Amino acid sequence: MGFVDLITLPAKVAVAATQATLGMGQLVAPDGPLRRPGGYADQFSAVVGPGGLAEQINKLLTDPNGPIALLQRLAEVTANDRPLGQAMAPGGALDRVLSEEGPVQRLARPGSPVDRFLREGGGLDHLVAADGPIDRLLSDGGALDRITAEGGVIDRILGEDGLAERLLAEEGFVEKLTAEGGTLDQLVDLGDTIDRLHDAVITLNAAVEPLTELVNRIPGGRRRRSVRDVYTEIEHDPH
Repeated sequence: MGFVDLITLPAKVAVAATQATLGMGQLVAPDGPLRRPGGYADQFSAVVGPGGLAEQINKLLTDPNGPIALLQRLAEVTANDRPLGQAMAPGGALDRVLSEEGPVQRLARPGSPVDRFLREGGGLDHLVAADGPIDRLLSDGGALDRITAEGGVIDRILGEDGLAERLLAEEGFVEKLTAEGGTLDQLVDLGDTIDRLHDAVITLNAAVEPLTELVNRIPGGRRRRSVRDVYTEIEHDPH
């Protein structure tokens, strides 16, 4: 540092301090970038102040019904040990359904059932054609009118002492079907009984088979001829 610089250093420091003070004054002035409406102070307050961005983000993170919680539940549902996760895994049910030779491809290819149904003159055209099934179903006095008419099928099913009431009544069909010891339980027990009978028949066959072989080896133990066999021999006897 030269002699001149050393002499002028205090003046330079004073000028720099003055400029910094003026700049700070402009920064914090009511119309300055810090305090003016929409300035840095307002922007900072909008981020960290009450109701600001930080508070809203915190609410989203802690809301049990918020998007973060929903994403967590979705992640749990699609985990590898859950059915949906296993279906979406590589080689899973979804992969097989959407594979090149999967059901979706077979249904969408030309000549497939869906293609034949949607093509011109196909099943869809027949359904929506004039006087077609849908037209007849929705026409005045058609099947839908008869089903929903007073005293029609729906009334008979849902009306007092109707089919639904009899099915769901106390001691009714559904209760008897699902009650403990009811029809379903009896069918399950019957299945177990059939399995046990099947095992018993196999055991009995295994025990009887040696006896059958023994009887066939005894002289005179061969099967007796039936009356039909005797008549057949007489008919073919030339004498």
